[in-house]
Amino acid sequence: MEYIRRQIAAHPGDESRVFFSCRGECAAAKINAWGAEVIHVNHLKALLQLFRNPFSSPRGKVVFTVHGIHLRKYDFLPKTPLNRLRRWMRLSLERWLYRKCDRLIALTETDAADVNRLYGGNLPVEVEPNSVDPAEFASDFRTRYRLDEFAFVCIARFDFQKGQDILVAAVASAQASLRLARKRVLMVGGGPTLAQIKADAFARGVADLFEFAGEIPEAGVYMTCARHLVAPSRWEGMPYLLLEAVARGRSVIASDCPGNRDVLKDYPKAVLFPVEDAACLARQLEAAK
Repeated sequence: MEYIRRQIAAHPGDESRVFFSCRGECAAAKINAWGAEVIHVNHLKALLQLFRNPFSSPRGKVVFTVHGIHLRKYDFLPKTPLNRLRRWMRLSLERWLYRKCDRLIALTETDAADVNRLYGGNLPVEVEPNSVDPAEFASDFRTRYRLDEFAFVCIARFDFQKGQDILVAAVASAQASLRLARKRVLMVGGGPTLAQIKADAFARGVADLFEFAGEIPEAGVYMTCARHLVAPSRWEGMPYLLLEAVARGRSVIASDCPGNRDVLKDYPKAVLFPVEDAACLARQLEAAK
């Protein structure tokens, strides 16, 4: 929502009426009654609700923002018949919905190319550059931890996509070196895999090398509590946290996945490791100063 607000502010004089929805409250009849000329949708469930009634179609132009290609999840799951069926069902649904949109917005060149590769060529997709103003991160800020108190910080929703399990495996592999150098990891965030990640850290005997801070509003400021930000995601769209890290001039260790790669490709303070390669990440943790 903030992203779209910034884009509208950058184009003064456009008097189109815009209806926003991101939680499924997107019935075509409701939007038509409101008189929307441009309908922006940024969630697949909302897009499905917009088009699922064959007797009520939206009269305004429909713009959908593709927040990463989540179909990539199936690249990391076992190739079972059930997973193959689920992938086919999602691919078919997204292909049907995307072709009904007047415009698709991708957040990176990689995602724009993958939209056409996965869902068929000649889709009306354009890349909208990020609108982060580095000056927003120049002010002072306070956290419960000292500046650079930790060697590493990982800030993300605890979810399979974000790859915290890969970070735990890397720390376990490099634990002797990390203990000797007194390098610890601050984990910020909450989510469905948080309990599993904590249990994994205990099971691997490295719980002492982690601090779990929980879910924190405006968590990006916590990247200043460590010398390096670690982003071990399996896939991303446009990772706002990395945009913020670049704006703050922070050192970053990240997976070489779409999204991460797009943001960090020309950033001199970033090193990338192959996706899901815990051994390579372990070596980078050991080498980090």
